[in-house]
Amino acid sequence: MRRIGTIFGLTLLVLVPLAFLLPSFVPTVVRAHGVAVVGARWCGSGLCLGRASVGRITAAGAELRWDGVLMLHDVHVADPTALKGAAARAQPEADTSMNELPSIPYVRGVEVDSLVVEGTPLPVLSGTLLPRRHLVGEGARVDGDEAELTLDTEYGEVSVHVSPGEHGRIVSAECMCTLKHESLGGELSDRHVSASGVLDGDNFTGEVVVEGVRAAVTAHVGGATSVSGRFTLEETPIAHVYGVFEPMVPELAKAEIRGTLSATGRFTLGPLSLHVDPKVSGFAVEGLVSPAYRYGVFTWMGRDAEGGYVPRTSGDDDPEWVALPAMGELLPMAVIAAEDATFLQHPGFDLEGMLAAAADNDKADAVVRGGSTLSQQLAKNLFLTGERSYSRKLRELLYAVELERELGKSRILELYLNIVEWGPNVHGGGAASQAYFLKSPRGLLPEEAAFLASILRNPRGAWAREYTGGRVNGRRLAWILDNMTGLDPMLRREALDREVHFVPPP
Repeated sequence: MRRIGTIFGLTLLVLVPLAFLLPSFVPTVVRAHGVAVVGARWCGSGLCLGRASVGRITAAGAELRWDGVLMLHDVHVADPTALKGAAARAQPEADTSMNELPSIPYVRGVEVDSLVVEGTPLPVLSGTLLPRRHLVGEGARVDGDEAELTLDTEYGEVSVHVSPGEHGRIVSAECMCTLKHESLGGELSDRHVSASGVLDGDNFTGEVVVEGVRAAVTAHVGGATSVSGRFTLEETPIAHVYGVFEPMVPELAKAEIRGTLSATGRFTLGPLSLHVDPKVSGFAVEGLVSPAYRYGVFTWMGRDAEGGYVPRTSGDDDPEWVALPAMGELLPMAVIAAEDATFLQHPGFDLEGMLAAAADNDKADAVVRGGSTLSQQLAKNLFLTGERSYSRKLRELLYAVELERELGKSRILELYLNIVEWGPNVHGGGAASQAYFLKSPRGLLPEEAAFLASILRNPRGAWAREYTGGRVNGRRLAWILDNMTGLDPMLRREALDREVHFVPPP
């Protein structure tokens, strides 16, 4: 469910900084010359911005062309924690000195491009400044303490409104956003996203809403891109949460989803960090799994020798099919130990495992660990592909929950052991036992069963490195043997002392 929480992190990354940065663009004083610091304001030549949240500004290459427009180019803010001044070069159109420049009535606007704070690009504001503190530009208006802005961001056009309130500034923002993130596996386009609340000094209290899913937010700003806080998602139908991802989850057109999700969490922005504590109740799915998987022949997508996905047919009437009792005790035991220690207890998904995997992915800034149960892995093999993305995980989860309800543990394990890949063009425990050891699954020794289980995470790599190259990962093999809880201790000790002997590679 950490994956579900990611959408709120991406949304917060867009909207919460806007809530804090918007008041920084409300002009309160205009000056014709010099660079000054007034209280919490940043004042540059020709302009002073109220409550600027940026601090030290290094503007190498910045220039001021006095045509009534203040222009700053390639502004990089290295340290947003302290306001220390700015550097700019004046280039009047005529020989007029800065002290002789016209005052406020002639200031036509402010333009900033390529504004970067600690490596994070910020939205750009342009408009026209008039004597009565009105900022009028394309989609922009400031009138006294109220402001309306339309900002073009990488997520879409964001409309923002700020007005005075009893306990601070009332801030609201909304957009039809396109959320992009590599780990999502694509684009979430035309998602209605909004944020609203009260900004009291550096503290924000409000809510973020994504396609009708609401999360209460409290946050504190420590700089232009340093925002941290907490959020709470009250009990919400899981179907509504999935609706946020509708463009990426085609199964929603036919799946009936029941159950609720609630969550609390912490976040920081700049860079994004998210910790979620979710709670799931009554999660059930119907409408995706055919009764053919209970018994009979079915078609699924498996990889060929070159790694491409091709249709394959398997099932109880297939001569290569191995019924679960014929798999023996050791191979199922080793696979459960290696891939899903809580297989017999969970409802198709393991929240703790998913959260641990998500933490590892955050550290690596990529999807490096799946955290999938055997039920989820079976769903991937039967219905999806090996793409590593949160959208695939969300789809996989729907199938896994229904597989548990429709088939039960024994049938799930039997299906998994018969179709999972164990090397190039090697699918199922029967074929793997023959390919590596010239045995049936029931005839495997403990170390042989543990080896087969150990390579499930990367069977093609293991085929080249461990089987063909003869370099067995002894540490992982020993770990699996130690976690085969039903294995006799004497057999475990003997297996740990023996080497794994393969049949010669083809």
